[in-house]
Amino acid sequence: MPKQDFSRVPTRLRAYVRPAASKDSLPMAYDNPALQDGAEQPDLTAGGLSQAVNDFLLKVDAKLDTVISLLNQKRLEDEFTSDLEVIEIGGDGLRLIEGSSFTPGDALEFALVLNQFPLRIASAVGVLAQDDSAEGHPVTFTRIREPDLEAIVSYVFQEQRMRIRETKWSD
Repeated sequence: MPKQDFSRVPTRLRAYVRPAASKDSLPMAYDNPALQDGAEQPDLTAGGLSQAVNDFLLKVDAKLDTVISLLNQKRLEDEFTSDLEVIEIGGDGLRLIEGSSFTPGDALEFALVLNQFPLRIASAVGVLAQDDSAEGHPVTFTRIREPDLEAIVSYVFQEQRMRIRETKWSD
């Protein structure tokens, strides 16, 4: 992964973690095109149905997304060996809360839960680093798909905007 500077933000996210074959392993893809930025709700007006039926179908669609999210979360729990907490995230890596059985230098695959409902996952492979100067364990991403990187950067941007608003309104 080319070296770039990315903003980081303090957070509390769930990460499903498992050992990766190497730091260059390709992470599993968990993206959902329907949840990507700019994805639109289906236009049901061409079907000739009433607005009430269209609204009902869109609500059923949203509820199905919730059910699918719950099923996918169960699948992640089954596939990954550890469930850890992320306390800082950026496009170049993250920081994990202690309590894992991993050691510095380990290559790890992450499924990061950016949103619970609907479930939005970003996946990456990274290397656990040694850092005794701060809370948690830093991880540097070594392999990440472009849509996952965009999702993480978007998440960081949204968190920064929220903090700016909170600061502005608390003054």
